[in-house]
Amino acid sequence: MRRLLAGVLVVCMLLAAAACSNASNANTRAADRGELYSLALDAMMPEDEGMNSGMKYIAIDMSMLVGLDAGDKAQMIKYFAEKYKIEAMEATYEQLIEQGRRNEQTQVLDGVLLRVEKTEMTAKRFTVESSKYRAGDGAIGMKVVVEYTQGKWKLTRAERTWVS
Repeated sequence: MRRLLAGVLVVCMLLAAAACSNASNANTRAADRGELYSLALDAMMPEDEGMNSGMKYIAIDMSMLVGLDAGDKAQMIKYFAEKYKIEAMEATYEQLIEQGRRNEQTQVLDGVLLRVEKTEMTAKRFTVESSKYRAGDGAIGMKVVVEYTQGKWKLTRAERTWVS
């Protein structure tokens, strides 16, 4: 009877340890979402650099982003502001128009708008379909893959999917 009780106790301890380990990994992945989205969206910035010319801001439409908290959003804004030495903000296209951040004559945004259309995430791979927009005839779509290798997330593929 003691052996049975000891065996049950060992199994319970192993299950508890495994649950804590999985929770820890899930928390680590969740905490990295700001970094993941930043890496994926940043892959679009060197594409069609003409859209970056004279930009006054980088706006990120976060309305479709999944699993982000206020800290993740702030991390993304800080990343773009510091890297590009420009104002970075969370805003939708409609909010940018309401704020007067578009040239009314040319219909061109004063900055660029980065938007996520679709995401797919596994334990070691994050795929993002996104767009970079400046004007109706100045926009691109991309599919970006970020993978977890050697203890960190790295951009592994970025390809254009459409051009306007």
